Amino acid sequence: MPPHRPNHVPGLLLILAITLAVVAPVVHAGLSTQEERLLAQLNAPRALADLERLSKRSVTSQTGLGAGTIVSGSAEENAAARRLAETLRAMGLEVTLEDFPVRAYRYGPLTLEANGSAIAAISLHATGGTWGTRDAVPFARGDGGSHQLRASLVDAGDGYESDYARIGNVRGRIVLVRRELRDWPPAQITEAAHHGALAVLFFDHPSSDQQPDALRQDSLWGHDQLPGIAISRRSGNALKAQLATGPVEILLESRAQVADGTSRNVVARIRGSERADEYVLVSAHYDRWFEGAADNTSGVAAVLEIARAFTRSGLKPRRTILFVLAGSEEAGLEDPERDWLAGSNAFVMRHPEVLRSAALVFNVDLLGRTSPTASLTSTPDLMAQQATTLKDLGLDRQITRKASIGSSIDAWNYGVVGGAATSHLNRIPDSYFPIYHTQVDTYRPELFQNMAMDLRLLTLSLWRAASARRLPIALTAVSDYIDGQLGKDAVKVPDVSFVGLHDALAGFRAAAAAVEAVDDPARADEVNRLLMATRHGLVPWLYASDDDFEQATRTALLATRVAVLERTSAAAGAGDAATAVAALQELYEGRQCLRLAPAVYEFERSFWAGEGGWASRFQHRAPPPPPAFEAACALLAKPSLDTPAFIAALAVLRTHAAQQVAEAVALMTAHVHSATAGLVEFRSEPDAHTMPGVARAERSTATAATNALPR
Repeated sequence: MPPHRPNHVPGLLLILAITLAVVAPVVHAGLSTQEERLLAQLNAPRALADLERLSKRSVTSQTGLGAGTIVSGSAEENAAARRLAETLRAMGLEVTLEDFPVRAYRYGPLTLEANGSAIAAISLHATGGTWGTRDAVPFARGDGGSHQLRASLVDAGDGYESDYARIGNVRGRIVLVRRELRDWPPAQITEAAHHGALAVLFFDHPSSDQQPDALRQDSLWGHDQLPGIAISRRSGNALKAQLATGPVEILLESRAQVADGTSRNVVARIRGSERADEYVLVSAHYDRWFEGAADNTSGVAAVLEIARAFTRSGLKPRRTILFVLAGSEEAGLEDPERDWLAGSNAFVMRHPEVLRSAALVFNVDLLGRTSPTASLTSTPDLMAQQATTLKDLGLDRQITRKASIGSSIDAWNYGVVGGAATSHLNRIPDSYFPIYHTQVDTYRPELFQNMAMDLRLLTLSLWRAASARRLPIALTAVSDYIDGQLGKDAVKVPDVSFVGLHDALAGFRAAAAAVEAVDDPARADEVNRLLMATRHGLVPWLYASDDDFEQATRTALLATRVAVLERTSAAAGAGDAATAVAALQELYEGRQCLRLAPAVYEFERSFWAGEGGWASRFQHRAPPPPPAFEAACALLAKPSLDTPAFIAALAVLRTHAAQQVAEAVALMTAHVHSATAGLVEFRSEPDAHTMPGVARAERSTATAATNALPR
């Protein structure tokens, strides 16, 4: 059941209050006449009407993934892209549909019965089916090649090796498994297949106690060994109760068609009046699970409204503004470990000239949500500019700032893989997590009271980036941020020297400061281009994604491995096996290794080592530990720990991890030195004989790249 509307405001009065709030103009002294003129074109009720229309009425087909779903490579996604392109063209914008390949999973309507009674359920994306085709080759998992599975149900608890040791043989049966709360997608599917199960019914997603009937969808990244089915917490508990009184027979039918497919990015453009070869970009993904009112139909509606405001204002931005509605954010990459962010990855790979000359990318995901707090996350170079924008809008006390971007949103591709100045407004109240990726994420006006505020922040940020003559790029802030973060890593690995990298960053900071200090208006374009291109080339080599999909330095997770291995060894040496287990479980690979069957961990480790997506090009994932890690886990799992052998194994692993830290330090140092050399080459005073020619050549090359953007 959806959350109740607040009792103190009747429904119609609440809607009226919201409408009045979003229509009322807000004037601030820090805004120019042009800025006020642009912001006056925003119409939050219109954006909310778009949100309602797109979420509730744009998809009518039914699939096994959940009503309203727009999934990578599907007919629904293709139709949505066409409709969005038509909407943007009607505003007078140049619009292009840019195709890119994806791995497409298509699911038919699902049937699930327990002892003859139907249960609400969905197929989890990128899992198997009971029948269908894989690359046009038919398959069927039922007895005698039938389309249906009929088997008894077994409660497999958390679905790990110890659970199967407890319950015994499950071959030929269907298992009920409590959904893993942290490490998703779950190796529980591989574990179930290893023990001979026919399918997995998942229930009890995070925070589901607040939404006991919610069905939570996610991609399982190619874990298609078995059909993976999501049911609600209420249904899962009911099945557990039935099992306590007698057998439960399951009937399951789910059709899965797996093949190569095509997804699309919708790219609209307002060409810049003076610097058409420099870019400001606002992006939102339009694929979704179920109706996805917040995630991310709200972002799509916001981008459409911002595009209307720009076109209706009559203002001419100096730089080209791109409105990108990205496909396949939730899934689509053929990567066995992280298949999301396919559309933004495709854009970044296709348009390096955009990211190399990007004044700002603003990623929009879950916008306007009712929440008392919000965080404006960004790349470090934008922090000072953000403070000014928030203050000028009177939002500096309502919205905090954070210099970090996670790898679970498209902003990662723009800001880390692409190295562009990137912002993302994070407005996700705790009350949202129970409905995240479920059928309960539907539109109700009282849930989006901050749409007007958020539209103003996005629009003003984009306009300032598009119109400023001298961009407020602060590569010095990037250096300071990285150096501060590295201090935490260096403490964990005292035998690896960070001094050379620290000195390299100091040199880079000095060179960047010298360029940033050039205030000659005649050289503004040169300075902008140099700083943007330097950022584009350097930033991807400074970061990686940690175990929780957050942005970290390239050395961070590797340094954490060293520290964890040391703590584990110390605990084992003190005879405290329980503390040793707890320490090792701080690492993803430790959690997996200790709870999976050895053969399952070996399979998952090899699977984990695969690449193919946004993490590949710049090694944004820490590599899995060597196979010796499995041997150490096996020793720890035995009833009696062979302490000397275990400590010796950890010492080998610690040496290996420390060497990886040293290699990461060397890689970062080399790229910092290279970026510094480019900045140092910039002449503090222009050379009258050579600079005009260089400028013309650069402009000619950049203009050619701009004109190469499809129309």
